[in-house]
Amino acid sequence: MRGVRLGVPMLALVVAGCAGGAFPVAVPEPVAADRAGAVEYYTRVRHDATAALSRAFPEMQFRQSTRGTTGYCELPDGSAGTTVFLPALLSDRPVPAGQLERAARVFEESLAGSGFHGSRSIPVGTGLEIRMFAADGSVIAFGSNLAATVGLTVGCYPEPP
Repeated sequence: MRGVRLGVPMLALVVAGCAGGAFPVAVPEPVAADRAGAVEYYTRVRHDATAALSRAFPEMQFRQSTRGTTGYCELPDGSAGTTVFLPALLSDRPVPAGQLERAARVFEESLAGSGFHGSRSIPVGTGLEIRMFAADGSVIAFGSNLAATVGLTVGCYPEPP
């Protein structure tokens, strides 16, 4: 039963990370000089978002539900880079009934000043999915239906020297 409960939100996060062309390409305004710095920055941003959601909705406590992965990408100069798919975070409890708009607002406000913008809400039956984008190609997604998930894909960065 646990796999069924996670199906819709996790599928949405997986699809969010798989869209696009053959290889993602980095865009301007990096948050760090290399992959390690970007992962550190975006891990902190993701933590701030889940902490804000848990403060607003105490029944929603997030834990890591998947392992992170990496993928090849191409930097603007044509050299190889790495995209990082941070581990997804899961709350077994979804956003409470009737609180979807409030949850969306809490999530979006928690990301103010972090570089994410262009929120796109995708209706999912009685739940929600929100994706926000950063100029460096990073994407953060928050979904809630039978459970709540937060996933983050770090844009294309070079390996540390």
